[in-house]
Amino acid sequence: MNNNLDNIWILWYDKINHAIGSDDWDKFLVRISSFGTMESFCNLLGRIIPLSQISAGASYHLFRQYIEPRWEDKNNIEGGKWNLVLQKPNLIKADRLWFLTLAFVMSGSVKKHLKSSITGVVGTVKKGQIRIAIWTKRSKDENLQLCIGKVWKKSIQESMILDKFMLEFVPHKFYKK
Repeated sequence: MNNNLDNIWILWYDKINHAIGSDDWDKFLVRISSFGTMESFCNLLGRIIPLSQISAGASYHLFRQYIEPRWEDKNNIEGGKWNLVLQKPNLIKADRLWFLTLAFVMSGSVKKHLKSSITGVVGTVKKGQIRIAIWTKRSKDENLQLCIGKVWKKSIQESMILDKFMLEFVPHKFYKK
């Protein structure tokens, strides 16, 4: 059985340090591991702290090899992100949704032209909420973005993990100074 993924993926971790300026946030960005098979991905997930249990202000970033988890990266700068925000009482479902989203992005369930426009996935823990975001290229391509959002939404609906939820798209240009 071939369980090779289409790309090499890298999992990163960061924890915000309020003593450091926001321009230097990436000083705390740590590369955890890279992998190219579903088996190595599952092994990695079994060895790391689940998303719901990392401390508030921390994030996991799963990005394609050669794409850094920052909007300034040449692959992200013209892109944006689809956001899913989980509030109480849905926080207990965060790990299942995180895994579903990672598998969704890496697997063959996303059409090739959509998959190539996805650069990564970010899971962030905030006080009282967890955010899961799919990062994409070409935010100005409305049809592309709507297709990605619809396919992710359908994946979440079919999983039956959440009854009600909302996805929101935000271009990275809103984060530029």
